[in-house]
Amino acid sequence: MIILALSLAACASHEGTYEPACVAYEGDRLNLAADRFEWQRFTDERVVNESGEEVAPFPGFPKFGSYRMTDDKLELVSDDGVQLDDWFVIDHAGQRYLLDAKQHNAFLDTSKLPECALRFTPAASR
Repeated sequence: MIILALSLAACASHEGTYEPACVAYEGDRLNLAADRFEWQRFTDERVVNESGEEVAPFPGFPKFGSYRMTDDKLELVSDDGVQLDDWFVIDHAGQRYLLDAKQHNAFLDTSKLPECALRFTPAASR
């Protein structure tokens, strides 16, 4: 059953946005379009330094680059040529999700999604 879901995910269109499937005050958002990605991290927490200036909560984000799908694996390469951690696309209960390697391994073991997995929203039609 899991193999079938993974196969279907690999065949279906994956362009769009993956963002938390729950109300999240911190997390990741990945947008995929035309073989390019934009990876953002967000939080509602605001940190200031000793001078009272706001400090960027996620240095180095957003990240931009190219991607490719190999079966269910999403491979990201940043514009500066760095291979980033892989993600995995799965279909579960009629929805498509994007999981990091740890979440993916847990899903394969238990068939349960993490509490706030990144859920797919397709790109708007043109």
